Amino acid sequence: MAEQPPWEDLPPLCWEAVLRSLSSNADLQSFSSVCKRLLDISNAFRTSLAIPNQLTPYLDSLLSRRVTSLKSINLSPFCGNPSSVLRQIAQFPLPLERLDLSNQESLRFDGLRQMGSKFGALRVLVLSKIRLLGDDDLVSIAGHFPLLEELDISYPRRSRKARVTDDGISVLSQTLQRLSRIDISGNQSVSDQSLVVVAVNCPCLREIWFRDCGLITGRGIASLIKKRPQLVSLALIDMEEETIFCEELVDSFRHAEGLSHLDFSGSFIWDELLMSVAKANIPLECLDLSDASGFSFNGIRKIVLKHRGIKVLDLEGARFLTDGDMSVVCKDLGSLTSINVSRCINLTKTTLYNLTRQCPLLKRIFMERTNLRKDDANETDIVVNSQVRSLIIPSNENLTDECLKKIGRMCPNLWYLDVGVCLKITGDGISGVLKRCPEIKHLDMRGLKNIGSLSIDFELPQLEGLQAGGLKLNDEQLAAFISRCCHLEHLDLQKCVHLSTKGVEMAVKNCKTLREVNLMDCHIVDDDVPFLDWKVSVRPSLRRIVPPCGLISSEIQDLFLQRGCLVRDD
Repeated sequence: MAEQPPWEDLPPLCWEAVLRSLSSNADLQSFSSVCKRLLDISNAFRTSLAIPNQLTPYLDSLLSRRVTSLKSINLSPFCGNPSSVLRQIAQFPLPLERLDLSNQESLRFDGLRQMGSKFGALRVLVLSKIRLLGDDDLVSIAGHFPLLEELDISYPRRSRKARVTDDGISVLSQTLQRLSRIDISGNQSVSDQSLVVVAVNCPCLREIWFRDCGLITGRGIASLIKKRPQLVSLALIDMEEETIFCEELVDSFRHAEGLSHLDFSGSFIWDELLMSVAKANIPLECLDLSDASGFSFNGIRKIVLKHRGIKVLDLEGARFLTDGDMSVVCKDLGSLTSINVSRCINLTKTTLYNLTRQCPLLKRIFMERTNLRKDDANETDIVVNSQVRSLIIPSNENLTDECLKKIGRMCPNLWYLDVGVCLKITGDGISGVLKRCPEIKHLDMRGLKNIGSLSIDFELPQLEGLQAGGLKLNDEQLAAFISRCCHLEHLDLQKCVHLSTKGVEMAVKNCKTLREVNLMDCHIVDDDVPFLDWKVSVRPSLRRIVPPCGLISSEIQDLFLQRGCLVRDD
């Protein structure tokens, strides 16, 4: 009799520590494919599951033997009446905390009632984009799940048969005493009254979202802040001047105590309001002014000067900003970890250099559609910032290879790089930045027109995702690149019309960890089942395929689902 491996006796806590230490899905896939014992162990620690229609025939087997520790179930991909699936789920003793029923036609409470009786301690319920959602539904939700802490009833599809009003929100708020977060966005019949009753009746309230609620005004928001000063997050999104402009709102911020996240994106925001935020004694860490209007650099300057603990700053679309403005505020952003200045068309490489030099904790930089161009900076201008992990700079049409290489020297520890539609970038620039940044995990170079010179003569062991849509790659170039990527999981070849079936076969065969491949609009094959079957057979790690063209029948989808792979049209 063969001796039992020593790892067989390891306790669950040790296996949990092992699984948490795995750095990627590829590592987990390798772990679970060793033997059935390790597959069972990895499944035992799986905590979330999305359920499309194709998965329902196998649900009993999954919940009874494989995934028994689920805390989150997502039924938003499911089409049809989910009641039978909910009743099926309710048969199993899962430690369920989160349930997502978004995109359903309506709430059918025969299944939901059984879920409530079994999982009454559910913490998070997501009911976004329900077609028929009304006040009676809110009353039932509160009755079935009285311990809810987070509720999303955003963007119900408009219907004359049902709608959410202030009355429904009032009853809901009286029952859900533990509610800390609620999203009522898109409910056109709720007004300032809903904000007031939620603030009064929900002592644990910390976040409330009310985007696209046309009856909510600045005065209602002011009442909310005054009655619930412990709010930590407030989003005033897409509010117009005639709706939001009032002195009560300006005055209300002096009552705030806990606000750490403020989102004014898409709204009319005037400098006096920003001044009141600057004066407020709040622990502000995140400020979003993307696509907002009505304010000036002076308002931004006052906030940054007072709240130097800001970690996330979004100024997308602030077209008035200059390199000089950014050099002033960068000095006070020592705690910054993420900044978005996309579509600030006056900003150049000078701002990028200032950010990397003056913000030592910066991890993410978004500079899409700015004015990055030919680089004439001196070598002394380059300061290495090893903290920057993500650089999103697509659609900078004048960005050159030389500038991209210099960016690679400044940010050598990049994990995510997006240079899509930077039309002057060539294969030389891509290979240069990859050589300088060996830790890159995701590379987006969609739409590059001059990539024919791409030649990689070094390994890319960390690369997991490659977005190469629209490139003029031929079979040999693709195969040569893929051969350097031993851990590639996600491959997007959409609209790569110069590839043949042979080239795709070589790519799939060489990617031993490949999980997703997108071939939409590739002129390689028709909707060919044998070709798809070959790909799944030769690469069992595949979990999702978007075929070149045509709709996929349900029979074909079922065939590949049995192999563990979803074939679908994007």
